[in-house]
Amino acid sequence: MQTIKPGLTTLSDALDIAFAEVGIVQDVEQRPLDDCFGAVLRRDVIAKVAVPSVDNSAMDGYALRFADFANMTGAIDVIGSSMAGHPFEGTLPKGKAIRIATGAAIPNGADCVIIQENVSANADETIIEIRDDVIARTQLAQNIRRSGEDIKQGTVVLSSGRVLRPQDIAIAAGQGLGTLAVARPLSVAVFSTGDELAKPGDPLPPGGIYDSNRFAMIGMLRNIGCKVTDLGLLTDDFDVLRDALDSAAKTHDVIMTSGGVSVGRADLLKPVVDQLGEIHAWKLAIKPGKPLMRGKIGDCLVLGLPGNPVSVLVAGLLFAMPLLRHMMGADRSQTVPVRMPVRAGFDFKRGTGRREWLRARLVQNEDGAFEAIAFSSTSSGMLSSMVWADGLIEIPEDCGQVVVGDEVFYLPLRGLQ
Repeated sequence: MQTIKPGLTTLSDALDIAFAEVGIVQDVEQRPLDDCFGAVLRRDVIAKVAVPSVDNSAMDGYALRFADFANMTGAIDVIGSSMAGHPFEGTLPKGKAIRIATGAAIPNGADCVIIQENVSANADETIIEIRDDVIARTQLAQNIRRSGEDIKQGTVVLSSGRVLRPQDIAIAAGQGLGTLAVARPLSVAVFSTGDELAKPGDPLPPGGIYDSNRFAMIGMLRNIGCKVTDLGLLTDDFDVLRDALDSAAKTHDVIMTSGGVSVGRADLLKPVVDQLGEIHAWKLAIKPGKPLMRGKIGDCLVLGLPGNPVSVLVAGLLFAMPLLRHMMGADRSQTVPVRMPVRAGFDFKRGTGRREWLRARLVQNEDGAFEAIAFSSTSSGMLSSMVWADGLIEIPEDCGQVVVGDEVFYLPLRGLQ
């Protein structure tokens, strides 16, 4: 049984609540196919043509009548050809053959294809001979792809809510579609807070750090197709934050911030959102990423990510990006990360009560099996660990120890992005 620390909410519960409370943006746009990669499909794609559209040959060879094989002797006349896009006109007579190419329509009357390697032909391919052993093993409908074998007319080939991949766009193109109905991009305003932050390219003041979180957020948002407005760095000043959020909420679907969501004196984002709108959730039973806020100002969703760089990425990939894809109409199944069971190649001990993600890599051991190794530190301030990692190891709330050889769940970062 999971033991959760008091006052905290599990990630799965927080997502369930957020998915139920945050509505789907209803705006849909018709977008050209070549601009649909990564977009969320908002209307089913129903096949208007069968694929293949006609019975066609799976191989280069010769189309024949299977019934002719029972009495076949000697040479066979080749009376024509069927090429892709140039079918044979007419009906194949008994005892004759048609030269046929891969993908070409099966001539009327033909019901099997013998590949060219199993046929002896004269120089101009007008006469062929087929060995007895080849005839003996030839079957009815051999090397024929039936009409509708891949896609039947009238079937749903792409369901609404799918995040479109290259193969999805290709199947739409195969139906002759030039555009698809997809979710319009969410407009997201992004900023970081913290008087210690400096803009990359500017001189670094004493005790300061360069702002990296804003670029991580922008990258994650653009990766899922959002239209981003970069508001830059905002000071830890209540009035400055209030004015910026009030203005951005009027013109954006989402505001995403980094920092200012914990309980320190300079953590002002929560009280600002509380004054302008409402707070729905802000403490999760996760590590890294505990101080994560979800709120609302008018119709604008506000997401406050933590200030530590690893926390921004983990909370962003596991909570914020799934929620925003939900807003664009993605099916819930499209927002669930890939979890691969692998063997642990490390020892780890900790206190229970929060779900934790360790930065990890997959390596092959001497037996050729894959196992996960963890980064040497669990500090959420070490951004280099996310550059080193190619995935995350998930440690459940009630798990206090992992030893070498245990089965753990590995989440590839590619699957989260």
